[in-house]
Amino acid sequence: MMTEAEDLNLHVSLCEQRYKALEGRLDAVEQRLSKVEDQIADIKQQMHTGFGEIKVLLERNNAQRQTNLVATIGSIVVAAIGVIGYMIVKA
Repeated sequence: MMTEAEDLNLHVSLCEQRYKALEGRLDAVEQRLSKVEDQIADIKQQMHTGFGEIKVLLERNNAQRQTNLVATIGSIVVAAIGVIGYMIVKA
């Protein structure tokens, strides 16, 4: 029996089988990479949506803080005016 090194037809036949096996493996890798790319795109979209929601929540929180700050300052001013008015009346 001849070995691959001695028989060109046997060598060509075995190389053909090897290349077909490699092509099958490469196709499988390409399919997996395609799935990974799709998953990454989905994650990116979800993160974008999530960050949008976080931005809206932060904007609402900021507006609420500003409202609370104005209300607090207003209360302090009213209290100070009340104290000044009381001191004027009692003087």
